[in-house]
Amino acid sequence: MHKWLMFLVVISLGVINAYADEPEVGTQIINYSGTVVEEPYWFKDSFLDLADDIQEADEEGKSLLLYFHQAGCPYCYNLVQQTFLDPQLSVFIQEHFDVIALNLWGDREITLPSGEVFTEKELAVKWKVQFTPTLVFFTGDPEPSLRIDGYRSKAMLAKIMDYVISGSQEPFLAQQIISKANGVELYPSSVFNELKTSSQLNTDQPVAILFEYPGCADCEQLHKTVLSRKDTHQLLSSYQALRVDLSDEKTLLALPDQTPKTAKQWADDLGLTYFPSLVLFDTNHQERFRIDSYVRSFHFQAALEYVSQKIYEREPEFQRYINERADNLREMKKKVVIVE
Repeated sequence: MHKWLMFLVVISLGVINAYADEPEVGTQIINYSGTVVEEPYWFKDSFLDLADDIQEADEEGKSLLLYFHQAGCPYCYNLVQQTFLDPQLSVFIQEHFDVIALNLWGDREITLPSGEVFTEKELAVKWKVQFTPTLVFFTGDPEPSLRIDGYRSKAMLAKIMDYVISGSQEPFLAQQIISKANGVELYPSSVFNELKTSSQLNTDQPVAILFEYPGCADCEQLHKTVLSRKDTHQLLSSYQALRVDLSDEKTLLALPDQTPKTAKQWADDLGLTYFPSLVLFDTNHQERFRIDSYVRSFHFQAALEYVSQKIYEREPEFQRYINERADNLREMKKKVVIVE
């Protein structure tokens, strides 16, 4: 399903350190051969005054799409190659969206509709962009209508864009994604226990909640390639690891300081737009981080460390911690493969 990853393993060494050295202009994506893939020619060349960009898109019957990227990001590479450059989908995107690429580490100045001015990297911090690619949609209003953190497949992104164009509010996007296969159960797990009572959340450990549903292909992929690893198990041992079944519309979860709700309702409240999603809470039931996109082991494990070791207290930018983690692993003579 994700065959593109096989071609990207060879970029493992040195690619993370490329993040901070990315040029200021244009989408610079290092592919598996080490060459640079430029942004599609039809991306908008903008003065980065978002009020003007939103208005211009609206006058043309389009939505504005901001695309945060960084050099060496394999997920960005796949998004460009498999979605933005797809012969059919690219025509659809050009017809319905003005796309502006923003560099996670860039220094170009952006003027928000409020009049505030930030560099690209400052805006990424303000908006707490923790994954690349991150997509932010504007549909005529000064506030974003939807935000997608992390990679989505071409098929999933097509559904998301249809959702944005239609202006649909009900059901929430996450509910349109969930489709349970009849007679299928949740993928077996020896790590995650089913969340049944609020007493399970009363723990001196941080809590990891996995949101998934039966028949979810990406959920199965996560279990087989990430959760099956011994090093992932070791990191999850620092958590109370629980999961909920999004297809269960009968069981009401008694959550701390909240009215009982189904798993679907909880996912809606959290604004989850991808499954499986892992939401990490501290011992006070405060969300500290989430993995709401397709990732491989390196990023998944980094997120687990980021919360269990309270690294967020000293380093609020997850991407900078990824750099730090990679350097630490190399110092220990360990191989770093970010798409493993």
